[in-house]
Amino acid sequence: MTQEEFKQDVSLIDTTTYQRQYDVKKHEIFTNKHKFPDPEIVIPLTDEVGNPLLDSQKKPRFEKRTRSLNRIGLPYQKRIVEIATMFQTAIPYKYTAEDSPLFAAFQEVIKANKMSFSDSAICTEVKRYTLVAELWYLEEQPNEQYGVPTQYLLRHKVLSPLKYKLYPRFDDNDNLISFAIESTTKDNKKTIFQGFTADEIYAFTTENGTTTTEVKPNIIGKIPVVLYRQEETEWNAVQHLIEIAEVQRTYFSESNKKFGEPILMIAGKVEGKMAVNNTGGKVYEVKDGGNVQFVVPPNANENFDREMSMNRRDIHEFTHTPDLSDEFYAGKGNMLSGVGRKLAWLPAHLKVKDNEAIFIPALQRRINIILAFLSKMYIPFEKELKTIDITPIITPFDIDDDTEMIRTLMEANGGKPLLSQREAMQRFGITDPEAQLQQIKDEENSSLNEASI
Repeated sequence: MTQEEFKQDVSLIDTTTYQRQYDVKKHEIFTNKHKFPDPEIVIPLTDEVGNPLLDSQKKPRFEKRTRSLNRIGLPYQKRIVEIATMFQTAIPYKYTAEDSPLFAAFQEVIKANKMSFSDSAICTEVKRYTLVAELWYLEEQPNEQYGVPTQYLLRHKVLSPLKYKLYPRFDDNDNLISFAIESTTKDNKKTIFQGFTADEIYAFTTENGTTTTEVKPNIIGKIPVVLYRQEETEWNAVQHLIEIAEVQRTYFSESNKKFGEPILMIAGKVEGKMAVNNTGGKVYEVKDGGNVQFVVPPNANENFDREMSMNRRDIHEFTHTPDLSDEFYAGKGNMLSGVGRKLAWLPAHLKVKDNEAIFIPALQRRINIILAFLSKMYIPFEKELKTIDITPIITPFDIDDDTEMIRTLMEANGGKPLLSQREAMQRFGITDPEAQLQQIKDEENSSLNEASI
């Protein structure tokens, strides 16, 4: 295949818009000064002493200047992605299967590649850019890291569309038929284009206008790439609400800047200079029924305040993002322990469940790719490859609350113990519960004898 064939009918992910929305410093409230201009203010001109400067008509002179707008950006997009990733990956993915040398080797591959960290990065990337890929490859190095002697280490790399141009191609059944990666070296002197099909691996290297091509057989018979895709960014449904909230907060801050300082209103004519009393206060003398008083700015419009609160609520609700702020939890106390907390976090847990449609098939493909490589790295694994069945499990994050769980189950059990003493000891780690039970019984009998004496 040629590079053009790998690129055929593939549209690259445009990360520019996603980056602009994700990075709060690139939000329109900061960058679009035509739409949100800095306000013009009029400043009276004075000399060095503070006396007003006058024009030719003996009138005070003024000058127009521009003051920076109190621009407030709200990084909701980043917060939404971070919370979604935390709920999905804070508890590392698990894999279950019957014990076997091949499954043990698979687990060692996962452990050696520190997949719990990569899974968090993958989850974040797909929610930020709607697409991310995971490439598996061999690195020649004799070892027994996977419990068997082999000449290779199995490595992986996370491919973000921010750093790489990704070209996945699919057939009519949405099956991956080819995949390509394009990147440029740091010095911008060399372009590397890697292409993968089920049968072959291509490497196109372009330097100084000359391209060299290398083709190798694909030993595992499948494209060694796991693709994660979703339709929109995690915050897409509330992007407009975030923009509205930023405008509201900005002009609310502007209002506070104008009216936050005390305003002194003087009615009538001030007689003489301002006097200072012995307690540090100041006294104005006015005549002809004049008056001096501080003006208290009106509080924020109730409808305006309600709209800001509704926007905040909707941003969390429409993205299934729990509000983890101190303000939300203040005063709720034990309401958010046990069952109460689970209800508060239910939207996030349901989102993790919904995302299984994306991640479980991808993790199953990861499993198949790793097993295919292991069967080539250690030939005896080929026989076991036909029967092994590994299942990936995603568990949403929650706080362990065994006390609450035991209390609830005991109530459902009529107040009776859930475990026998023997089983409780075994779970605690006592290797010989029978001897321990006998010792407890002997001590109880001894105490009874002493009491009777």
